[in-house]
Amino acid sequence: MTKSHGRKRRARNTSRNRGATYAAANAGTLHQHDSGPSNTDLQPADPSGWGVETTPDMRTASALIGACIERCALCQQALAVKLLDEDPIVLAVTAGSVYTLHAATEPDAGSLASAASQRFFRLVQQSRAHGGDGRMMLTGVEMMNRADRSALLEDALDLWTFYGHKHPGLMRGQDTGPQDAPHFTFTVAGSDPGEADPGTVLDLTGLAHPAEYGVRADMTLTESGRVASLGLFPHPETPEAGYDDLRERLAWEPYIPEALPEENPAWVLKVDSVSGALLGIVRLLDATLLPDRPRSEWRPDAYDVILWTAPELKPVSAAWLETARQRGSALLYGPLDLTGATPPDPSRLLAVHAHCEFTDRL
Repeated sequence: MTKSHGRKRRARNTSRNRGATYAAANAGTLHQHDSGPSNTDLQPADPSGWGVETTPDMRTASALIGACIERCALCQQALAVKLLDEDPIVLAVTAGSVYTLHAATEPDAGSLASAASQRFFRLVQQSRAHGGDGRMMLTGVEMMNRADRSALLEDALDLWTFYGHKHPGLMRGQDTGPQDAPHFTFTVAGSDPGEADPGTVLDLTGLAHPAEYGVRADMTLTESGRVASLGLFPHPETPEAGYDDLRERLAWEPYIPEALPEENPAWVLKVDSVSGALLGIVRLLDATLLPDRPRSEWRPDAYDVILWTAPELKPVSAAWLETARQRGSALLYGPLDLTGATPPDPSRLLAVHAHCEFTDRL
């Protein structure tokens, strides 16, 4: 493959994975994102409630939230730097608005994030107790160094991304009752979910993929030897599942017989560390929002999408499990014909080389 072709292929991958148009990805230029709240949607109705005389300019925040919702890392990275260089009121309102909403339905929301965000969340709670006084939130941001402001922005954008996909009306001033509360579940290794402490990760179980699949565990012979693999077949009652879904929505690559693609750390196959049962297939949130950040800094339990969860825990074969443990990864491919009436056509299969994580929970 020539350098030119390689560059074009990477640009196409960027286009699929980050939401950018091919031309913008190839040229490295930014573009417009209107999926988030507008400048006026974000602006506080009464600036004096935040200790300022004039309404803050929230255009950068609006564009940044839209870029996150549309999975455009190119714009997100540039806009995040720009926002952090602006007046602290912009970050305070950006985080305060979504954390205030989150606090309305999640009393333990502060335990999911960085230390800076946990401190800010306590200010959100105090603000709510004092009639929505935003001055204490602004003061808290003004006292943060740049690293803490960056951590707060990152956590706030995670919440904006979730609410933007699941509850777009909430961003435009609509309130929500208990029946509309987002489904957040705290998971604590080896303990009851209700015992969430600071540092607890957040399991976004509301991010189940809209197209349903079943899986079949098998072994695949590749140029690297036999690898543990999972074949995915579409659920018969979800017509949106299939080739187009895996190709366009999830950006899986064409399946090449006997070849093993480079491992994609964004995709993770969760396996129970004790029983060896498959738990689920997820794509990590940080991989889509911050793809250029070192993998070691990604949070392994914050998901962008949950592609599949096991309806019941059934251990795989000992050979499959041993191979997956030794390699630390598995080949995922599909879609297969549910009936199995005809052999799979490799030209109509897609694949991703996923990381295997042995754990005690999804």
